[in-house]
Amino acid sequence: MVRNNKILEKDIGFIDAENKKIVYPFLDKEYPDKPEEQIRLLMLKKLILEYKYSPKQIDIEIPVKAGQTTLPKRADIIVFRDERSNRPEANSYIIVEVKKKDRKDGIDQLQTYINNTTAEFGIWFNGKEIVYLHRLRKPHKFDEIPDIPKKGETLEDVGLFYKKDLVPATELKSIFETIHNHIYANEGLLKDKVFNEMLKIIFIKMVDEKSSSSKCEFRITAKERELVEEGKGKEFVQRIVDLFERVKTEYKDVFDRNERINLRPTTLAFVVSQLQKYNLRETPADVKGTAFQTFVYAHQRGDRGEFFTPHPILKLMVEMMNPTDGEMLLDPACGSGGFLVEAMRYVWNKFKETNPNVPAVDLIKYAHNYIRGIDFNPDLAKVAKMHMVLYDDGHTGIFSANSLEDFDTLKKIATESLVSDIEPEAFNIILTNPPFGSKGKVTSKRILEQFDLGYKWVKDKNTGKWKKTKTLQNGQVPDILFIERCLQFLKDYGRLAIVLPDGDLTNQNTEYVRQFIMSKARILAVVSLPQETFVPHGAGVKASVLFVQKLPQEELKKLEKKDYPIFFAVIEKIGYDIRGRTVFKKDEKGEPIKDEKCNFVIDTDIPEIIESFREFRRKYKIKFYSWEEL
Repeated sequence: MVRNNKILEKDIGFIDAENKKIVYPFLDKEYPDKPEEQIRLLMLKKLILEYKYSPKQIDIEIPVKAGQTTLPKRADIIVFRDERSNRPEANSYIIVEVKKKDRKDGIDQLQTYINNTTAEFGIWFNGKEIVYLHRLRKPHKFDEIPDIPKKGETLEDVGLFYKKDLVPATELKSIFETIHNHIYANEGLLKDKVFNEMLKIIFIKMVDEKSSSSKCEFRITAKERELVEEGKGKEFVQRIVDLFERVKTEYKDVFDRNERINLRPTTLAFVVSQLQKYNLRETPADVKGTAFQTFVYAHQRGDRGEFFTPHPILKLMVEMMNPTDGEMLLDPACGSGGFLVEAMRYVWNKFKETNPNVPAVDLIKYAHNYIRGIDFNPDLAKVAKMHMVLYDDGHTGIFSANSLEDFDTLKKIATESLVSDIEPEAFNIILTNPPFGSKGKVTSKRILEQFDLGYKWVKDKNTGKWKKTKTLQNGQVPDILFIERCLQFLKDYGRLAIVLPDGDLTNQNTEYVRQFIMSKARILAVVSLPQETFVPHGAGVKASVLFVQKLPQEELKKLEKKDYPIFFAVIEKIGYDIRGRTVFKKDEKGEPIKDEKCNFVIDTDIPEIIESFREFRRKYKIKFYSWEEL
C-alpha cells in the first residue's frame, strides 16, 4: 500500500460497481455498496490521507463493551492510539459514526461509544453534515470543536496552521455540501444568497493561500471557536473581514467594494473550520472539478437546458483539438469554466515539457492573453473566474453576456468588463457545450435575424440542396444558433469542438444545419457519447461531439468535389457508471488492474480514441497550424 512513503488512495478502498460492493484492501474487508458505506469510505480516506493516521491504527465494524456487556451496534470506524487491536475500551483515540444522507440520529450513539472507551475525540458524519466532539474530563460531557487533531498534534494545534501544514483535499464535494447546508440551516438565506456567500468564502481562502505570509489567516482554533460561541470572537471575525477586503481589492471584476460577508460569527466559524486545513491550489483537478460541477449544478441550473461537461469529455475535446501557446481560445458558453481550465492546464503542461523551469508568471501570462470565456449567467461567470483563480488565474478573460447578441453589443460589454478580442474571426480554437434546446427556443427576432440558421430553409427538389428563405423562424434552439456563432468567432483554419444533441447530426429536419456546417468548415470528427455521459450530472440527453476546422471558401470548394475522410468513434466506456461511480478495469479473475504506478486503471476507451484521432491526422496529413509536425 505504501510506495515511496505515499499511501495510494485506491488501496484504502474503492467501489466495485460491477459486484455492488465496497472493498477495503488495507483491511482485507468488503461490504455491500450502500449509501452509508460510501460515506465510511470517504471518511477513511480523509483520516489516512488528510489527517495522516496510519492504516495500521484504523479498523472498522468494531464491537464495543459497556462493562461486561457488548453494545448492540458496532463502531463504524475506530482510530487506535497505536496499532489496531480488539480492545477499543483500552486503546481507542478517535471514534467515527457515519450515517447515510439525511439521517440525523447517531450522536448519542457516538457518545456512548466514547464513554465506554479511552477515545478522546469523535466524528459524526452523514455526508452532508458533520460534528466533531471532544470528551471533557467531566463524565458524559462533550465540547463541539472545529476539527480533530492530525496525527502527532493536540487539540491546541487545531487551527494554528502554517502554509506548509495545508494538505490537498481527497474530495471537496461533501465539504461544499456540508458548508452549504450549514449556512442554509443557520442563516435563513435564499439559495442564491447562500451561493454568493460560499463564493466569498472560497475567494477569501484562495487569497490567504496566495499571500506571502507563512502563517495562515484563514483559520480558527478551538479556543476561538469557544469565544465565538460566547459572543466574544471579534479577533477571529476581523481577521476574516480583513482578508475579504483584500479579495475586493485584488478581484474588483468579481466583487463590488460595498459587498460584505453576510454570515453570523458562529456560521463563519463553522465554515472556516471545514476548509482551513486544505490546500485548494494543490488539490487535484478532478477533485476540484467534481466539487464545482456538483456545487454549481445544485445552485445555478436554470430552465435553459444547461448542464456541465464531465471531465473525461473535457479531456477528449481538449486533447483532440491540441491547443498550443499563441492560439486564442474561447468558450462562449463557459459555465463553471471546465473547458478553460482543462485547456489552460494542457498548454501549461506543454510549456513544462519543453521548459521545466518556465517561470510561473509566464504560465499566468498565457492564460491572461489567450483564454476567453462568456456565460449568460453572471453567477456562473463568477464561478468560472473562481475556478481559474484556483489554478493561479487567467480569470480576467471571462465576462457575462449572451453570446448570441450582435457583435457590437458583445464587444461593448466585453470592453466594459476589460476583456479584449471579442469580435468575429478572432479565435483559433473554440471548445464548448452550449445550452440545448429541450427547455425552449430563442424567439427574439433581433437575435434570429443575425443568423442564417435563424431563418427557414427549404429543399430544392431539383438539386436536393437546401436554400435559406427570407422568412425568420418562429424560434430556433440555442444549440443550432451556437454552431453558427462559433463559426463566426473562428479565424480561417480555426478549430471547433462542440457538444451537440444527436438530433442535430441525424434528424431529417436538421439536414439543412449539416449542409450549412459543411459549407463553412471541414468535418474532422464525430465522437458519439454514451447514454450515461450526463446522467450523473442531471441530464439524460444523448449527444455527440462534433469537431470541425473552418476553411476558406476556395479550399471548401475543392473538398466538395471529392469525398474526404472523417474520423468517427463511439465511446463505449466512459470510466464511470450511470450513478457516477468510477469503473475500473479488471483481470480474468475479476481483480482490479493496476498500472506501473500501482494505481487502479479506469475502464475507459477515451485515451485510445484520442490516440486513434492523432493517427488519423498523421495518416491524412491534417495540420492544425502550418509549423505542426505530424
